[in-house]
Amino acid sequence: MNKPLIVYKASAGSGKTFTLAIEYIKLLIHNPYDFRSILAVTFTNKATEEMKTRILSQLYGIWKQLDDSRSYTEAICAGLDASPAFVSRQAGLALRLLLHNYNGFRIETIDSFFQSILRNLSRELDLTANLRIELNDKQIEEQAVDALIEGLGPHDELLQWIMRFITDNISEDKSWNVIGSIKAFGTTIFREFYKEARGQLAGTIGNGALFDEYKSVLYSEKASAAARMKGYADTFFDIISDNGLVVDDFASKDRGVCGFFLKIQKGTLDEKIVGKRITECMEQPDKWVSKTHPNRKLISALAEEKLIGLLKKAVDDRPVQWCRYKSAELTLRHLSQLRLLGSIEQKVRELNETSNRFLLSDTQYLLMSLINDSDSPFIYEKIGALLKFIMIDEFQDTSTIQWRNFKVLLADCMSREAANNIIVGDVKQSIYRWRDSDWRLLNDIEHEFPHPDRQLDIRNLGTNYRSERNIIEFNNAFFSAAAEKEYAAQAEGETAAAEQLRSAYSDVCQGIPEHRRAEGYVSIELLPPAEYQQQTLEGIAERVRQLTALGIPQNEIAILVRNNKYIPLIAGYFAEHEPSVSIVSDEAFRLDASIAVRVIVNALHLLNHPDDSIAKVFLAKAYQNAVCGNNITDDEITGYGGPESLLPKTYVDSMESLRRTPLYDLAERIYYIFQLKRLDDQSAYVCAFFDQLCNFTSDMAADIDTFVSKWDESIGSTTIQSNKLNGIRLISIHKSKGLEFNNVILPFCDWQMEKTSGNIIWCRPETAPFNMIPLIPVDYGTGLMGTVYEKEYVRERLQNCVDNLNLLYVAFTRASRNLFVIGKYNATNSRSELIQECLPQVADVLGDARLCQPDSPDEPMTFEYGTLSLGVKKKSMHTDNMFLEEPETEGIVIETYRNTTEFRQSNRSKEFTETTNAEKEKDNYIKMGSILHKVFSSIATTADIGQVLAQLRADGILPTDSNKSQTIIDMLHKRLTDSRVKDWFSGKWTLFNECSILSMDGNGQLMERRPDRVMTDGKRVIVVDFKFGTPREEHHRQVGEYMELISSMGYADVKGYLWYVYNNRIEEV
Repeated sequence: MNKPLIVYKASAGSGKTFTLAIEYIKLLIHNPYDFRSILAVTFTNKATEEMKTRILSQLYGIWKQLDDSRSYTEAICAGLDASPAFVSRQAGLALRLLLHNYNGFRIETIDSFFQSILRNLSRELDLTANLRIELNDKQIEEQAVDALIEGLGPHDELLQWIMRFITDNISEDKSWNVIGSIKAFGTTIFREFYKEARGQLAGTIGNGALFDEYKSVLYSEKASAAARMKGYADTFFDIISDNGLVVDDFASKDRGVCGFFLKIQKGTLDEKIVGKRITECMEQPDKWVSKTHPNRKLISALAEEKLIGLLKKAVDDRPVQWCRYKSAELTLRHLSQLRLLGSIEQKVRELNETSNRFLLSDTQYLLMSLINDSDSPFIYEKIGALLKFIMIDEFQDTSTIQWRNFKVLLADCMSREAANNIIVGDVKQSIYRWRDSDWRLLNDIEHEFPHPDRQLDIRNLGTNYRSERNIIEFNNAFFSAAAEKEYAAQAEGETAAAEQLRSAYSDVCQGIPEHRRAEGYVSIELLPPAEYQQQTLEGIAERVRQLTALGIPQNEIAILVRNNKYIPLIAGYFAEHEPSVSIVSDEAFRLDASIAVRVIVNALHLLNHPDDSIAKVFLAKAYQNAVCGNNITDDEITGYGGPESLLPKTYVDSMESLRRTPLYDLAERIYYIFQLKRLDDQSAYVCAFFDQLCNFTSDMAADIDTFVSKWDESIGSTTIQSNKLNGIRLISIHKSKGLEFNNVILPFCDWQMEKTSGNIIWCRPETAPFNMIPLIPVDYGTGLMGTVYEKEYVRERLQNCVDNLNLLYVAFTRASRNLFVIGKYNATNSRSELIQECLPQVADVLGDARLCQPDSPDEPMTFEYGTLSLGVKKKSMHTDNMFLEEPETEGIVIETYRNTTEFRQSNRSKEFTETTNAEKEKDNYIKMGSILHKVFSSIATTADIGQVLAQLRADGILPTDSNKSQTIIDMLHKRLTDSRVKDWFSGKWTLFNECSILSMDGNGQLMERRPDRVMTDGKRVIVVDFKFGTPREEHHRQVGEYMELISSMGYADVKGYLWYVYNNRIEEV
């Protein structure tokens, strides 16, 4: 009887995609109309696209009975016990149905599936129909922290928390600038473990009294433990003092048993203080004193009678007190940050509501809360009635919450008649734990179902069809040895946890197809530490030269790195030393690698910062060289009269009007002005840039400086998809997963097993008083041993071990023909150390491998197996399968069009918006007066005129009409040089421009008066009010009131003036 769920454990290169496609197509051949009832989920958009293409192309090939689909046809005929003619006919029908009902072709990412569920529930969840899903959690969290800090008042409790955090940092010699660490820590709110514990945490970290009590208890716990151990030391020193002894009378002085008591007296309680001398003194009195000491008998007798017993008590009690002391210390370290999480989360929620945005990371937890352990949740009513079959690919990358949400739907499909559901994965390729994936779900899949013997059919895809024989044999030998070594190391801490690792790698040895000859090559070189980086770079270049000299194309070579920081380092080395080698990486497809996009961004920046010479020179060179093809040098830029003369005249002349253009329209206008459509191969970058700009303007204040700042932070690093990979691929191991390459070079294979600093793990303390708060962040490290967090440390250490072994497995198994590894010799606690330890055993197993151990630390350790394989993957240039034909690239040219829209509320608005000439003249007169009043109120001296006018232009206050602007400028200079007022703007006065004067009226009510300009030299005071209308008597009363108020402040010599600026009439009051 067929079981309702097949679990394929598919090692690298074992034909996983082929198997999935076969299973999917078998369902369609059995009943072509079932395509709507099949849901297949993957974890990346690329995998989704590849799976859809594979199924469509093979359906076409089976239907047309093409040779390149023969293996599929044979497998399906055997699996269904059907004739080729029947299978061909059904395939054609299934293909037509899929193409004509493509929306029902449900192969999608797990995130897009759950998003579709969420959108279907938008009404029930009170979410708007145009809700936007946001992927960038980190960006939103940083905005929330900034908004939170900016909104703090002097008496806010949150500010007091932050100040305490700063104080704690300073006391621990850390930076007082805590904003960066708060932002980094705040991303915790998006992690699954935090979301699950959020309800419990809200009742504790939001309770100020409880939180303060918790801190007080922890400080007390720490002090109590130290005091208890100090008591043993005090007793010890009292006893020896009463007997006339000092530290120097004892063996080894302060390095022996006395040193133990000295250390605990000072609060040092870790296990390192109990050494061999201490354990000897616990059993032997004569070890307390040297043989030649004159008081030997006294000290030995004293040790036997009192001191040994005291020492034993102290040593026995030390682990208990150390646990209390260190646990309290670790718990206290991040409590201030923990307290902020609730506020950060609340601010994120407010920003999302304001922007009509929903975080993708919240989807799973929201759905889980709606499912709430129900066997038939309402959220799956529609989709559940439709689905019959579920397929989950890359199951090892599934998170716990994703699995909970999916398991209910899968269980329903498993309960159906003729159920045929599939899970595919490989524990050894689980490398995304930072995305909450949990490889233990697949490793312990039997425990997820009540009757696994009746429900699960677990199959192992154990043959490697990707790699050559020598590569497979090496990986089999190496990872068998590596898994056993890692198991032995982990078993010292917790055997049960280590068994999970052994189980995960139990199927690591793969079968080899019979026809595979003994081909393939493995080269490993562990370099000495001296000049390691330079030697590694030279080693990469040497291997590239070796391969290309043998005729191997560059696009058949891949360089894989553990850390992205090595990508620019390697690319830069090749650019300088091997310019003929083309390096292709994601760096090349970033938006900030596009000349067209960089021109737009720099042109935007220059509008607000016209004095930025770097941006100006870049724009001039980019425009002249890339667009105009003039090949201008830096010296020629100066010779031409400055970079401005080399910029488009329209841009330079219209900077004022451009500055007032809406941001998106402004970017399009710059694209047109700089004629960027003339640049080749820039359209994809420009389209992606405008998409990013559109997203930005929907979320943020659409001003230039904010956008440029966000560009520098994140937008510039956005990458575009490209199929132009004509060169050596330079990518991270994480991004290489699922790919294969004929030749793989793995440099810098010496990454650390565990991060030595900055790594926080979240623990659930079980022991009082530490469990007053349910979830605690602590620094990961060996210091957790012996504390209440020891179990969490052991579990995390196992996870780190599996993560890093899996990274090595993924990297090694990408190679199909030649594998080159470069690491570091004698690199403790690194992947190189594991390789170094395993290679002798691997060489013994393989027999004819060549291992060269170094005679000195300055020499490398080398390993070779097989001979260099020169075969190049041959791809047929022609195929009869229309779905497998290479698409022809068609370039597009981006055009921009100016479309000025005039908005009217109604047809009658014309009556109100159009004015007569007289009305316009009056309106202009009033506007001019307002502008002049703003200018006169802003300047202190005549030297300020230029700066004030520039600011008014930037603010859009100064008229765009050049004639009107010049009229204002001319009037200013003429009025301010008048001999009657020249002294007022000389700079010798202390100036108060538009400052309020507060007083009380007769009824006790607060009054505020604000004169335009008040000047004083300490004795005299001059009050000036600027007027731009007709003189009135009330103007005199107004200035007179100002004068009275100033006189009441104690100034005796107060004068007041009215200045009617238009007709330059000055009246003393």
